[in-house]
Amino acid sequence: MDTVNEHKVDHTEEINLKVDKDSSTLTAAQRARAERNRQKARALREARLVQHPKNEGCQRVESRNASRALDSGGGFLLEEEPAPEATPCLRPAPVVHRLEQPHCLVCELPFPQSYLFDTFDYSVCDNCRDDEDAHSLITRTEAKSEYLLKDCDLDSRPPPLRCVRRRNPHRSRFAEMRLYLRAQVEARALQVWGSAEELQRELEERRARRDKAADTAARRRLRALRMDVRSSLYDRTRAHHEHAFGPETYDAAADIYSRSCECGHVETYEKM
Repeated sequence: MDTVNEHKVDHTEEINLKVDKDSSTLTAAQRARAERNRQKARALREARLVQHPKNEGCQRVESRNASRALDSGGGFLLEEEPAPEATPCLRPAPVVHRLEQPHCLVCELPFPQSYLFDTFDYSVCDNCRDDEDAHSLITRTEAKSEYLLKDCDLDSRPPPLRCVRRRNPHRSRFAEMRLYLRAQVEARALQVWGSAEELQRELEERRARRDKAADTAARRRLRALRMDVRSSLYDRTRAHHEHAFGPETYDAAADIYSRSCECGHVETYEKM
Protein backbone atom coordinates (compact mmCIF):
# COMPACT_ATOMS: atom_id res chain seq x y z
CA MET A 1 0.00 0.00 0.00
CA ASP A 2 2.84 2.44 0.81
CA THR A 3 4.52 1.68 -2.54
CA VAL A 4 1.32 2.49 -4.46
CA ASN A 5 0.91 5.74 -2.54
CA GLU A 6 4.51 6.73 -3.31
CA HIS A 7 3.93 6.15 -7.03
CA LYS A 8 0.79 8.26 -6.86
CA VAL A 9 2.62 11.07 -5.05
CA ASP A 10 5.53 11.04 -7.52
CA HIS A 11 3.15 11.08 -10.46
CA THR A 12 1.21 13.95 -8.92
CA GLU A 13 4.40 15.95 -8.34
CA GLU A 14 5.44 15.49 -11.95
CA ILE A 15 2.05 16.74 -13.08
CA ASN A 16 2.31 19.72 -10.74
CA LEU A 17 5.77 20.60 -12.11
CA LYS A 18 4.44 20.51 -15.61
CA VAL A 19 1.51 22.63 -14.54
CA ASP A 20 3.84 25.23 -13.00
CA LYS A 21 5.87 25.44 -16.21
CA ASP A 22 2.81 25.86 -18.35
CA SER A 23 0.78 27.91 -15.89
CA SER A 24 0.60 30.75 -18.34
CA THR A 25 -1.29 28.57 -20.83
CA LEU A 26 -3.70 26.93 -18.31
CA THR A 27 -7.22 28.05 -17.63
CA ALA A 28 -8.60 28.93 -14.22
CA ALA A 29 -10.33 25.52 -13.86
CA GLN A 30 -7.13 23.67 -14.71
CA ARG A 31 -5.15 25.72 -12.19
CA ALA A 32 -7.76 24.98 -9.48
CA ARG A 33 -7.58 21.24 -10.18
CA ALA A 34 -3.79 21.35 -10.05
CA GLU A 35 -3.96 23.09 -6.67
CA ARG A 36 -6.31 20.40 -5.35
CA ASN A 37 -3.94 17.67 -6.54
CA ARG A 38 -1.03 19.45 -4.87
CA GLN A 39 -2.91 19.59 -1.57
CA LYS A 40 -3.76 15.85 -1.83
CA ALA A 41 -0.12 14.97 -2.50
CA ARG A 42 1.05 17.02 0.47
CA ALA A 43 -1.53 15.30 2.72
CA LEU A 44 -0.39 11.85 1.56
CA ARG A 45 3.27 12.76 2.19
CA GLU A 46 2.53 13.98 5.71
CA ALA A 47 0.47 10.86 6.48
CA ARG A 48 3.33 8.64 5.34
CA LEU A 49 5.83 10.45 7.53
CA VAL A 50 3.74 9.98 10.65
CA GLN A 51 5.17 6.94 12.47
CA HIS A 52 2.88 4.28 13.79
CA PRO A 53 3.08 4.19 17.61
CA LYS A 54 4.98 1.11 18.83
CA ASN A 55 3.14 -1.19 21.18
CA GLU A 56 5.03 -3.37 23.59
CA GLY A 57 2.47 -6.12 23.18
CA CYS A 58 -0.76 -6.87 21.42
CA GLN A 59 -3.70 -4.68 22.41
CA ARG A 60 -7.05 -6.16 23.27
CA VAL A 61 -9.96 -5.10 21.10
CA GLU A 62 -13.44 -5.77 22.42
CA SER A 63 -16.73 -5.36 20.65
CA ARG A 64 -20.27 -5.95 21.68
CA ASN A 65 -21.17 -8.60 19.08
CA ALA A 66 -17.74 -10.18 18.58
CA SER A 67 -15.39 -12.12 20.77
CA ARG A 68 -12.18 -10.71 22.18
CA ALA A 69 -9.37 -10.10 19.69
CA LEU A 70 -5.72 -9.11 19.88
CA ASP A 71 -4.44 -6.20 17.78
CA SER A 72 -1.12 -7.43 16.38
CA GLY A 73 -0.21 -3.99 15.03
CA GLY A 74 0.31 -5.39 11.53
CA GLY A 75 -3.11 -4.70 10.12
CA PHE A 76 -4.99 -7.79 11.29
CA LEU A 77 -6.59 -9.07 14.45
CA LEU A 78 -5.91 -12.34 16.24
CA GLU A 79 -8.78 -14.12 17.87
CA GLU A 80 -8.12 -14.87 21.50
CA GLU A 81 -8.92 -18.44 22.44
CA PRO A 82 -10.67 -18.76 25.78
CA ALA A 83 -8.58 -20.49 28.42
CA PRO A 84 -9.91 -23.91 29.41
CA GLU A 85 -11.54 -23.99 32.77
CA ALA A 86 -9.50 -25.86 35.35
CA THR A 87 -11.34 -28.80 36.79
CA PRO A 88 -10.58 -29.19 40.48
CA CYS A 89 -9.37 -32.62 41.57
CA LEU A 90 -11.75 -33.76 44.25
CA ARG A 91 -11.16 -36.69 46.54
CA PRO A 92 -13.74 -39.45 46.33
CA ALA A 93 -16.42 -39.38 48.94
CA PRO A 94 -15.89 -41.60 51.96
CA VAL A 95 -17.76 -44.89 52.20
CA VAL A 96 -20.39 -44.22 54.85
CA HIS A 97 -21.98 -47.66 55.10
CA ARG A 98 -19.91 -49.78 57.48
CA LEU A 99 -20.60 -53.06 55.65
CA GLU A 100 -19.21 -51.62 52.41
CA GLN A 101 -16.11 -50.04 53.95
CA PRO A 102 -12.75 -51.60 53.02
CA HIS A 103 -10.70 -53.37 55.69
CA CYS A 104 -7.16 -52.35 56.47
CA LEU A 105 -4.53 -54.93 55.53
CA VAL A 106 -2.53 -54.14 58.69
CA CYS A 107 -5.06 -53.71 61.51
CA GLU A 108 -7.94 -55.46 59.68
CA LEU A 109 -10.38 -52.75 60.78
CA PRO A 110 -12.84 -51.05 58.41
CA PHE A 111 -12.17 -47.45 57.48
CA PRO A 112 -14.24 -44.97 55.44
CA GLN A 113 -11.43 -43.16 53.65
CA SER A 114 -7.61 -43.02 53.44
CA TYR A 115 -4.93 -41.48 51.25
CA LEU A 116 -3.52 -44.81 50.03
CA PHE A 117 -6.94 -46.18 49.19
CA ASP A 118 -8.05 -43.06 47.28
CA THR A 119 -4.76 -42.60 45.42
CA PHE A 120 -3.37 -46.11 44.85
CA ASP A 121 -6.42 -48.28 45.56
CA TYR A 122 -4.44 -49.88 48.40
CA SER A 123 -6.48 -50.87 51.47
CA VAL A 124 -4.47 -49.35 54.31
CA CYS A 125 -5.89 -46.78 56.70
CA ASP A 126 -4.12 -43.55 57.57
CA ASN A 127 -3.32 -44.77 61.10
CA CYS A 128 -1.31 -47.76 59.76
CA ARG A 129 0.36 -45.85 56.96
CA ASP A 130 4.18 -46.19 57.02
CA ASP A 131 5.77 -43.51 54.84
CA GLU A 132 9.32 -44.58 55.71
CA ASP A 133 9.31 -48.21 54.61
CA ALA A 134 6.49 -50.22 53.04
CA HIS A 135 4.30 -47.31 51.98
CA SER A 136 7.03 -45.02 50.68
CA LEU A 137 7.02 -43.76 47.11
CA ILE A 138 9.63 -44.75 44.52
CA THR A 139 10.21 -43.46 41.03
CA ARG A 140 9.61 -45.47 37.89
CA THR A 141 13.36 -45.77 37.25
CA GLU A 142 13.97 -47.17 40.75
CA ALA A 143 11.15 -49.66 40.34
CA LYS A 144 12.67 -50.94 37.10
CA SER A 145 16.25 -51.13 38.41
CA GLU A 146 15.65 -52.47 41.94
CA TYR A 147 12.87 -54.94 41.12
CA LEU A 148 13.81 -55.72 37.45
CA LEU A 149 10.42 -54.73 36.09
CA LYS A 150 9.60 -53.60 32.56
CA ASP A 151 7.20 -50.95 31.33
CA CYS A 152 4.66 -53.61 30.40
CA ASP A 153 4.79 -55.00 33.96
CA LEU A 154 3.82 -51.61 35.36
CA ASP A 155 1.33 -50.44 32.74
CA SER A 156 -0.05 -53.44 30.82
CA ARG A 157 -0.10 -56.34 33.29
CA PRO A 158 -3.53 -56.35 34.96
CA PRO A 159 -4.26 -54.56 37.11
CA PRO A 160 -2.04 -51.62 36.04
CA LEU A 161 -0.34 -49.90 38.93
CA ARG A 162 -1.51 -46.44 39.87
CA CYS A 163 0.93 -43.58 40.26
CA VAL A 164 1.08 -39.93 41.21
CA ARG A 165 2.80 -37.32 39.05
CA ARG A 166 5.14 -34.75 40.58
CA ARG A 167 7.46 -32.12 39.13
CA ASN A 168 11.08 -33.13 38.84
CA PRO A 169 12.91 -31.28 41.66
CA HIS A 170 16.31 -31.62 39.95
CA ARG A 171 15.37 -30.78 36.33
CA SER A 172 12.40 -28.45 36.02
CA ARG A 173 12.29 -28.83 32.21
CA PHE A 174 12.16 -32.62 32.33
CA ALA A 175 8.96 -34.61 32.26
CA GLU A 176 7.00 -35.14 35.42
CA MET A 177 8.06 -37.97 37.70
CA ARG A 178 5.75 -40.94 38.18
CA LEU A 179 5.84 -42.21 41.75
CA TYR A 180 4.62 -45.69 42.68
CA LEU A 181 3.82 -47.29 46.02
CA ARG A 182 6.68 -49.55 47.13
CA ALA A 183 4.37 -52.23 48.54
CA GLN A 184 2.55 -52.55 45.23
CA VAL A 185 5.81 -52.66 43.28
CA GLU A 186 7.16 -55.42 45.52
CA ALA A 187 3.96 -57.44 45.05
CA ARG A 188 4.20 -56.99 41.27
CA ALA A 189 7.86 -58.12 41.29
CA LEU A 190 6.91 -61.29 43.19
CA GLN A 191 4.16 -61.87 40.64
CA VAL A 192 6.63 -61.52 37.76
CA TRP A 193 9.62 -63.46 39.18
CA GLY A 194 7.74 -65.97 41.27
CA SER A 195 9.61 -65.54 44.56
CA ALA A 196 11.97 -63.21 46.36
CA GLU A 197 14.83 -65.76 46.05
CA GLU A 198 14.50 -65.84 42.26
CA LEU A 199 14.53 -62.04 42.12
CA GLN A 200 17.63 -61.90 44.35
CA ARG A 201 19.40 -64.51 42.21
CA GLU A 202 18.68 -62.56 39.03
CA LEU A 203 19.95 -59.37 40.66
CA GLU A 204 23.21 -61.07 41.66
CA GLU A 205 23.70 -62.54 38.18
CA ARG A 206 23.20 -59.17 36.52
CA ARG A 207 25.53 -57.53 39.03
CA ALA A 208 28.19 -60.18 38.30
CA ARG A 209 27.83 -59.62 34.53
CA ARG A 210 28.21 -55.86 34.99
CA ASP A 211 31.31 -56.33 37.14
CA LYS A 212 32.82 -58.71 34.58
CA ALA A 213 32.15 -56.30 31.73
CA ALA A 214 33.67 -53.42 33.72
CA ASP A 215 36.74 -55.57 34.53
CA THR A 216 37.19 -56.50 30.87
CA ALA A 217 36.94 -52.86 29.78
CA ALA A 218 39.44 -51.82 32.46
CA ARG A 219 41.95 -54.50 31.38
CA ARG A 220 41.53 -53.45 27.74
CA ARG A 221 42.25 -49.82 28.59
CA LEU A 222 45.24 -50.85 30.71
CA ARG A 223 46.68 -52.95 27.86
CA ALA A 224 46.28 -50.03 25.44
CA LEU A 225 47.97 -47.73 27.96
CA ARG A 226 50.92 -50.12 28.26
CA MET A 227 51.25 -50.26 24.49
CA ASP A 228 51.33 -46.46 24.34
CA VAL A 229 53.90 -46.20 27.14
CA ARG A 230 56.17 -48.91 25.70
CA SER A 231 55.98 -47.58 22.16
CA SER A 232 59.74 -48.03 21.69
CA LEU A 233 59.40 -51.81 22.15
CA TYR A 234 56.15 -52.23 20.26
CA ASP A 235 56.32 -51.91 16.48
CA ARG A 236 52.87 -51.12 15.18
CA THR A 237 53.97 -51.52 11.56
CA ARG A 238 54.17 -55.28 12.01
CA ALA A 239 50.53 -55.53 12.85
CA HIS A 240 49.50 -54.87 9.23
CA HIS A 241 50.66 -57.45 6.68
CA GLU A 242 50.59 -56.92 2.93
CA HIS A 243 50.59 -60.07 0.83
CA ALA A 244 53.39 -60.48 -1.69
CA PHE A 245 52.13 -63.09 -4.16
CA GLY A 246 54.48 -65.16 -6.31
CA PRO A 247 53.92 -66.36 -9.87
CA GLU A 248 50.47 -67.68 -10.66
CA THR A 249 49.80 -71.34 -11.52
CA TYR A 250 47.04 -72.73 -13.71
CA ASP A 251 45.05 -75.89 -12.94
CA ALA A 252 43.69 -77.17 -16.24
CA ALA A 253 41.40 -79.78 -14.64
CA ALA A 254 39.58 -77.21 -12.50
CA ASP A 255 40.15 -74.29 -14.92
CA ILE A 256 41.29 -71.95 -12.10
CA TYR A 257 44.38 -69.87 -11.42
CA SER A 258 46.10 -69.62 -8.03
CA ARG A 259 48.94 -67.73 -6.40
CA SER A 260 50.43 -67.98 -2.93
CA CYS A 261 52.10 -65.66 -0.43
CA GLU A 262 55.06 -66.32 1.87
CA CYS A 263 52.70 -66.29 4.87
CA GLY A 264 50.86 -69.32 3.48
CA HIS A 265 47.80 -67.55 2.09
CA VAL A 266 46.66 -68.95 -1.30
CA GLU A 267 44.38 -66.92 -3.59
CA THR A 268 42.40 -68.69 -6.31
CA TYR A 269 40.57 -66.96 -9.14
CA GLU A 270 39.24 -67.45 -12.66
CA LYS A 271 39.89 -65.54 -15.86
CA MET A 272 37.20 -64.70 -18.37
